[in-house]
Amino acid sequence: MKKGRFFAVLSFMTACALVWPSVDDHVFANEGLNEKISNVQEERKSNQEQARQTEEELKAVSQQLSSLNQEIRIIDEKTSETNQNLRDKQAEIDEVTKEIERLKEELKVLEERIAERDNLLKDRAKSMYQSGGAVNYLEVILGAKNFGDFLDRISALSVIAQQDKNILDAHVADYEELERMKSKVTEKLSTLEEHLSELERLKAKLEVQRKEKDQLLASVQTKESDLQSNIDMLDAEDEILRSQERSLTNQLTELETERISAAHTPSRSNGNTIENKPVVTNSGFMRPATGSITSEYGPRWGRVHHGMDIGKNGRSGDVPIVAAQEGRITTAQYSSSYGNYVVISHNVEGQQISTLYAHMDRLDVNAGQNVAKGQQIGLMGNTGQSFGAHLHFEVHTGGWNASKSNSVNPRQYLP
Repeated sequence: MKKGRFFAVLSFMTACALVWPSVDDHVFANEGLNEKISNVQEERKSNQEQARQTEEELKAVSQQLSSLNQEIRIIDEKTSETNQNLRDKQAEIDEVTKEIERLKEELKVLEERIAERDNLLKDRAKSMYQSGGAVNYLEVILGAKNFGDFLDRISALSVIAQQDKNILDAHVADYEELERMKSKVTEKLSTLEEHLSELERLKAKLEVQRKEKDQLLASVQTKESDLQSNIDMLDAEDEILRSQERSLTNQLTELETERISAAHTPSRSNGNTIENKPVVTNSGFMRPATGSITSEYGPRWGRVHHGMDIGKNGRSGDVPIVAAQEGRITTAQYSSSYGNYVVISHNVEGQQISTLYAHMDRLDVNAGQNVAKGQQIGLMGNTGQSFGAHLHFEVHTGGWNASKSNSVNPRQYLP
């Protein structure tokens, strides 16, 4: 659609509002108005044909997008599985790291015990060297005062010899245990390296899956958005043409009425009703996730964005999604557009309010479950028709419906 034609229509409509034929020249005015109405109708017909063709193209693109939904779901499932594998692998890494730290502490204690025994054996060896290299057993035995003392001395010598043997045996055992524990630490460190390598492989796999999904959606969604914008512009122009046609028809009717009865001009009403929405104040809701707002509620890409997006913004690790207010889970499932999503019904001062949380990586709740304000219901993700990990958050006055006719700006409720 050309902008020149669009603004010409606006100018023409304004001009018509300034022209009002008198009863005396109603014949001339009737002919002029009929011609103008015919021109507007032709314009509308051409405009509507363009809109029809564009809608056909949009329908084809939408069908193409629908055919991709199964592929997208498979990728989402693979992505969720990879995310879970990442969490499991990280848990294994944490466990092995703790085990290594514990072994290192045990090694430290063992090495200290060996060092103390080393000093004891060194002192023992020094004492034996100074006494000639061995205990003078003959002097000990001949120095006995009586037979009982003789037996006591023999027993003492046996105890000393056994203690020396026990010390040496314990020392050898500790050295063997030291080598075994060092080998175990080396083995655990090797396992840790394998886990870290696997973690990097999983991260790379996750990135490939995300790019695959983005590429799958990008071209189709861009074309769909462009076609929808074109349709919206054609609809806007048609609305102006319809208003112009209605204005011209009203003028023609009034002129004909004046010609017949010359009584009075029928009162006209534009039929518009202005309905003021109630001001909604903060009703105790909390933000459902941390992070900055990446997209607001309202017009976006040629259509209405019925929610608010909170981005992950490059943060590593899991970002919890929590219930903005206490309520009951009415929906917890997967859809091709929302991915993994949850709908919660709340009772706020006798009014039903529904909140929706979309594109989650994981669901932690089930339909029918009651949740408290701030309770975790899932993890921020990138499932469904989504580019990049974020939370799409909607608020509806009443129950949620597919047309989203009762959606409102979440900022009215959030602190």
